[in-house]
Amino acid sequence: MTFPKTISAVFFTLAGALAGLQTTKANSCTSIESITCVQTTSSPTVDAKISDWDGVEVFETPLTGALTSTIYGAGNIKIQCVYDTNNIYLLYQIPGKYMFDSSDNHKCAAVGNMFQVGEKASFFNMGNCPLSEAAGCDAVPGGCAPWAVDIAPQWELRRTERGTEYGPNTGNNGNHEFGITPYCRVDAPSNEWSAAWDFSGDATDGEKGDYIFEFSRPLTTSSPDMDIQLTAGTEVGFGVAFWDPNEKAGGWSDSGHYVTGCSADWIGLRLVDENGDATPVFNGESSTAESDATTTASGGDPTASKTPSSGAIASVVTSTLTFIAAIVAYFADFEAFSSA
Repeated sequence: MTFPKTISAVFFTLAGALAGLQTTKANSCTSIESITCVQTTSSPTVDAKISDWDGVEVFETPLTGALTSTIYGAGNIKIQCVYDTNNIYLLYQIPGKYMFDSSDNHKCAAVGNMFQVGEKASFFNMGNCPLSEAAGCDAVPGGCAPWAVDIAPQWELRRTERGTEYGPNTGNNGNHEFGITPYCRVDAPSNEWSAAWDFSGDATDGEKGDYIFEFSRPLTTSSPDMDIQLTAGTEVGFGVAFWDPNEKAGGWSDSGHYVTGCSADWIGLRLVDENGDATPVFNGESSTAESDATTTASGGDPTASKTPSSGAIASVVTSTLTFIAAIVAYFADFEAFSSA
């Protein structure tokens, strides 16, 4: 961990971070609200080939910086989803420039998924449990279960090959974690995901194309407390993160990743039933603080009430603490993935 040696260095570092956080106003982002995942009798093969996804609806949405909200300049992510009687399948296409280095994960693309497990878990800040101040905790603190998230798979590529399926618990299919903040994540007992990746363009460093990621996992698992459980006719909170190997000269940084949901919101993953219906797992009720924040974000009049509510005050406090946590993460450069 390296901190600036002078007060001026600290000031300019904080000023830079503040400037980055303000880019939300300068970069308009509109996220899709949900993705429809339909049942299929012709399941795709996990090989990162898109031909067996013909006819499946494509959902397109921006990627924005997790901390800065700056829009990913190469273009939107495209997402497709189907499920059969046993498994769910996801396909992503993310535009970018090819880079691959078998000795350095940071110079290879990386991707991750996150699912809402707890009813209060937010997409921003990986659950955002207000009860946790632990950094690198060994266990989720008591009382944080309602803020739990399922982070799986988190996939780095340096030990993989294009177009090859890596099955559950092979060691090359990514990490699986369960957490309540970016600083408090624990390893899940197993990783039941299968994964494959490819690139649509010339596989030469610097050439443009689409990174293709394909995943599958059983709908239900043996670890319901740590894994999202998926059933037909339900909707769960979902999001994707992408680490761009061309972010800077040394590859991607831990905190420099891009995410769906305009850096703030879950996208509903709707496993529609035979009638095309899907009911949210959580009923949508939220705390006063969450309601106040949503009203303001959606264009409600923040001056309608002259006296700040306790929820609004809590929202400000939470936002301030979140910003401080982001600055700590910026300095400490916490690992987003476990190094392979």
